[in-house]
Amino acid sequence: GFRSSDSKAVCYMILFTVACLWNVLVDMVTTYYVAEQIMMELGFRTYNGKLLDDVPTFTERFETYAMQRTLAENTYSYAFPSTFLIPFLLEPMATVLGPLMFGVWVVGSHPEIKGREAENWVAAIPIDLGRYADILLNMVLAILIFYFPGGYTHTLFIALGLCHLYIYAMDQYKVLRSVPSITVATMQVDWWAQAM
Repeated sequence: GFRSSDSKAVCYMILFTVACLWNVLVDMVTTYYVAEQIMMELGFRTYNGKLLDDVPTFTERFETYAMQRTLAENTYSYAFPSTFLIPFLLEPMATVLGPLMFGVWVVGSHPEIKGREAENWVAAIPIDLGRYADILLNMVLAILIFYFPGGYTHTLFIALGLCHLYIYAMDQYKVLRSVPSITVATMQVDWWAQAM
């Protein structure tokens, strides 16, 4: 077990971050190989006219303009809106409205539920500190764009900033208006998030 809720939060944040980063790695490798096969089948060439199929090494293939452009487009699409925005637009429905509506339905359809038990059914889900992992994942995805041509860099970072403003506003509202209470006794989660 965990000695404190902060240790549990640290473990959750680290494991969630590692799992998400592993998923991103697998997605990027899959994207590379799919893009490579498509381009080779379509007869893409390098800037000097050499068929992509004739380029001998991984590094040389990775650095061709066609691969760079395709991987940049896929990284951008993966990051925005798929990772930066959509999950956070859906989150209030899944973590606030859904449980509230279900709790209201249960309490309304069961007259034997009264008092504190009824309050517990309609209370908000306790907040966790998994947001650190979400922000770390978003930052890693934004940094990945630096491996590719600069056409998407400023757009991606503007999208990242705007999405994080929304996330901040949503979390502030959630903490001040929805969550019954939260206690963070130490700076462990913050320290580990910065270390990662």
